[in-house]
Amino acid sequence: MRFEQERGYVVTFKKTDPLFVLEFAKPAAPRVVGQLKILGFSTYMHRIDHDHLLSIGYDADDKGDFSFFNGIILQLFDVRQPTEPKLLFKETLGTRGTGSEAATNHLAFNYFAARQLLAIPVSLCEGGGNGQFGDTVGFSGLLVYKVTAEQGFQALGRVSHAKRGGRCEQRWWSDATSTVKRSVFIDERVYSLAPNLLKVQSLGALGTDLPSISLAQGKYQ
Repeated sequence: MRFEQERGYVVTFKKTDPLFVLEFAKPAAPRVVGQLKILGFSTYMHRIDHDHLLSIGYDADDKGDFSFFNGIILQLFDVRQPTEPKLLFKETLGTRGTGSEAATNHLAFNYFAARQLLAIPVSLCEGGGNGQFGDTVGFSGLLVYKVTAEQGFQALGRVSHAKRGGRCEQRWWSDATSTVKRSVFIDERVYSLAPNLLKVQSLGALGTDLPSISLAQGKYQ
């Protein structure tokens, strides 16, 4: 749920993700003025400006009377017309079993409005879907995007915190997690923090590590 002045946004879930737009002009009599039904559901919504909502959540496989949650999704909504909210862009990350600290803890969701930059910690599972969890971790670390209403999600690069491989953890969507827990943008660099390691990379050369700090041993590398 998000609020802004006389307007609010609420997401519910059964097998679709109705985004409800609420009006609070009369606080004693709030009313629904618009809604949008799409597959999946959001676990966190973030205002990037007055007209757009950025969200993270889970995709879903429709099975008629129910649905299976699937990979992580990032979505960008146009809410300038509260009676007609629209989904502008959708980015799917991995399959069932994929986790992100940002899906269950908003402090891990890092949007830097001044630069239109988004950093999402994630552990991507492969080979899942249709009710089956993925079996292999394809990537674990931080994904960095530029996000605009005109072009949606533009992948800028990745900061890896683990070697490819390993088993996916069969966690329920409400228990999502990832190796990276937090991130920070400072000038032309992005910092990604895991329990045992702080990594630094340049936004112009994502994928190449600058000096890092091993938190487990307290050593500068």
